[in-house]
Amino acid sequence: MAQDRKHAFLTTELVNKLLEKNDDLKEFRLVPGSSGCTLTTPQGLDGFMSTIHRLELNLEHVITGASKSLTVMVKVMKGDDDFRKKSLGLVLFPNEINVYSAVIPTFERLVRDAGALIDFNTLVPRIYLAEAGVRYAAYSDQEETFLAMEDVSHRGFVPGPRLNLDQPHLELMARKIAQFHACSYALRIGGRSDKLQTLVDKIIPLNFLQDGKVFFESYDIVFKVAFERLFHYFDEKPDVIATHSLHERIDTLRRKYGKTPSELMQRCLARDDIYSVILHGDYNRNNVLFRYENETPRDVMLIDFQENRYGSPALDLSFFMYMNMPPEAWASGGWDHLLTVYHQELMRCLCGIVKIEPEDERLEPYRFDRMKTHLKQHFIYGAVIAIKFLPCMLANEEEVQEIVHHFHTDITADGFRNIYLIAGGDVVNERISKVILHAADQGYLDWIL
Repeated sequence: MAQDRKHAFLTTELVNKLLEKNDDLKEFRLVPGSSGCTLTTPQGLDGFMSTIHRLELNLEHVITGASKSLTVMVKVMKGDDDFRKKSLGLVLFPNEINVYSAVIPTFERLVRDAGALIDFNTLVPRIYLAEAGVRYAAYSDQEETFLAMEDVSHRGFVPGPRLNLDQPHLELMARKIAQFHACSYALRIGGRSDKLQTLVDKIIPLNFLQDGKVFFESYDIVFKVAFERLFHYFDEKPDVIATHSLHERIDTLRRKYGKTPSELMQRCLARDDIYSVILHGDYNRNNVLFRYENETPRDVMLIDFQENRYGSPALDLSFFMYMNMPPEAWASGGWDHLLTVYHQELMRCLCGIVKIEPEDERLEPYRFDRMKTHLKQHFIYGAVIAIKFLPCMLANEEEVQEIVHHFHTDITADGFRNIYLIAGGDVVNERISKVILHAADQGYLDWIL
């Protein structure tokens, strides 16, 4: 019955809102009959916390009768109020709505007014409707968010490889996030800090700790299990960290934050007035779409801004690099190469938007060496987030189903801990150990010694 109620709302009232709120659709209406609107829920598109529906609309112009077809993806929250509260859905979803309704339009105007050579047409999908904190009795008795966006598959944007990316994919992702970050810096050094602050003030803080207590409870639980698994593996394989320098760093990490990982992660959220930017917040292959030509990736589009924050660009960079860059690609200069690709695009965009030369003194804090020094203080963030997600990404289908079941029912139960300690077996153990060892070797743990 509840599903029938929601189906009816999405195919009537929501469609009417889409037509009313978009200038190029105001003079269109649904073709009469059942062929006017079709609602489906594609398998595999929904996540832990959201359901994504596909609305296929057949429209006709009210005056000329001209026909128009439109496919829209509609993202809504899952779960009852208790689940949404525990999973922080009431923070995550409004923040995503804010990115699409306030942040992206501001950045687009900034780039357009500057005439900068940055193609924002493929930064994100077109948004037809973005509402947060609304109640529609016809849909449910809860407070809801509705995000209706373009189905970009018709433009050739599709998911890429599931986890590990090759160099062309990685470089595209590095450049695209550099373009996004550059807009925050351009507002700051271009004399628009007030506008940047206005955007930042609209972001609901997504902390790991708040008022001395764990705020992001579900993450804290998974962090603890991931650390338990990691350190148990090191205990079983002491030769893996036999060198004195690595052993010292790993021991310090374990002693200081092994039982309190959220304290470590909260430290990584520290803001400053030079390097902090508006972040994607969950930047990895799962939250981008690629466009291919002859099987070669040519462009990438950002989606899913639910964990949007304001902080160091290292938070976006470190997660995407540790999550999607396979360990074999870290060697032979591959790690620094990707950081260089990011930095070169960042500087190009900054110069283009602010209309300054590369030698301008306002760019001094963002020179490569100084940026690397800053990033080094925050890069452990992505390593920890990666070891949190890798067990699920590398597990088999049956294990993933069990993980999802416990996430939705009771993540505090022993069942979740038991499956997360073993999911993916030694493949996971070796991958997460390499992540932390690489972070230690790069000096990303030095600040906790």
